Amino acid sequence: MNPSLKGKTILITGGSIGIGKVVAEFCAKASALVIITSRTESDLKTELEILKKISPMDHQYRVMDVGNRSQVEETAVWVKEEFGSLDGLINNAGIYGPIGPIQDISLDDFEKTMQINFMGTVYMCHYFAPLLKERKGKIINFSGGGASGPFVNYSAYASSKTAVVRLTENMAEELAPLGIEVNAVGPGFVVTRLHEQTILAGEGKAGKNFLENTKKQIEKGGVPPEKAAALSVYLMSDESKGINGKFISAPWDPWEKPEFVEKLKKDKNFATLRRIDEMNFRDAKQA
Repeated sequence: MNPSLKGKTILITGGSIGIGKVVAEFCAKASALVIITSRTESDLKTELEILKKISPMDHQYRVMDVGNRSQVEETAVWVKEEFGSLDGLINNAGIYGPIGPIQDISLDDFEKTMQINFMGTVYMCHYFAPLLKERKGKIINFSGGGASGPFVNYSAYASSKTAVVRLTENMAEELAPLGIEVNAVGPGFVVTRLHEQTILAGEGKAGKNFLENTKKQIEKGGVPPEKAAALSVYLMSDESKGINGKFISAPWDPWEKPEFVEKLKKDKNFATLRRIDEMNFRDAKQA
């Protein structure tokens, strides 16, 4: 599978370091024109030079905090003026937030996490959906393990990422009439700066099991960010048309297999947030 993004313009938040950096480079290698954003201009400048070496496109960067509504709106205006429209939006920017039991954490830090991880995604989708409409573009929202099960002592992160998945499912249906497809990606345990916070928090806040697992994952190198980047390129490409409203794990789901892709396209309830128990939930009219 080697999808092309030739002729596409894609904006990536948090695109200068970590997973976002690799995603940006994969998109550039697939021949997309890439726009990267983050809060740190020095990182953006460094990454922009790398992107320009990968492909001779007019790649651009923009200093922006996704949690700042006015900055997001201003960036959308800038993109419209500079590029007219977009083919893809990848919402990757995010933070871990406070670590520890709910009664011990800073509520200010909890609110900040929700503001960046969740409201930042809301802002981006709200202001950029009109720019995606013309080209029937695609949106990828990065989620994480906190959305697939309890993530003890990381309630702010887990709650924000779960909210992102449900937002993704809602928007997939809301934007479908405009031809815009929306999906969520779980990158797996990618070793980034976020995990340094776990080490600093220690056993008392992070919990013994997760602290030990973090250390082991770091030693082993974790999940390669290239997995999430490859999935992102595929979901941005025309080859993924028909996949909409799904939460896909880059390392654990066999998304490169035709039978899995077919199920993603045909089974509405597959790869979504849902309650699963011994009951089969049906529409009232079918009960």
